[in-house]
Amino acid sequence: MKKVEKLKVGLVSLTPTALVEKGRKHVESCTDNTDVTLPPTLLTELGDACDALDAANIAVEKNGGKQDRIRRATRVTELKALIWLLAGHVELQCGGIGEKIVGTGFDLRKAPQPVGVLEAPPNFRAERGKQRGDVDLRWNAKRGRTIYTLQINSGDPKLEEDWKWAASTTRNFHTLTGLETDKQYFFRVRANSAAGAGKLSDVATSKAA
Repeated sequence: MKKVEKLKVGLVSLTPTALVEKGRKHVESCTDNTDVTLPPTLLTELGDACDALDAANIAVEKNGGKQDRIRRATRVTELKALIWLLAGHVELQCGGIGEKIVGTGFDLRKAPQPVGVLEAPPNFRAERGKQRGDVDLRWNAKRGRTIYTLQINSGDPKLEEDWKWAASTTRNFHTLTGLETDKQYFFRVRANSAAGAGKLSDVATSKAA
């Protein structure tokens, strides 16, 4: 089965200067490119928009006035709109063939990497809460998680059968309530992903408020 590639427009975080360079690269790459049939004036408009933004950049560098910056922002918007228009034609006509897409000056989207079983959330800690019977739990977030599962142990933390489910949350902090005041509890957390349950964290301990 042939792999279908996806086009990456690639406009995020580009400076105005880099945007001009990108636009001109598309003009050069698409001129006389037999893989795409574009509207007759599109490349001319794209080249003109690059020249207009280039001139606006120079005006900002020389003067730096408010009106110069407003004009440059307008030229940026206009050039981006034309690049998006070009991307639509390229994506439609190149049929997901990576070589053809790259030949027009666009990059390819990276295929998403599957998230496997997650390592334990680091820096897990527990401390007395602000209200009676509360314990505050915090840990560092794990990329790729779908949900965190918290466990509690009010007995021997070395005995697996003493560990019970305490809560599930999508955030990397949680307050357990309704615990026995001044009683010592043990806690641990795991980050679950599409691959299943993640590895358990180190044990943290605290008395309830």
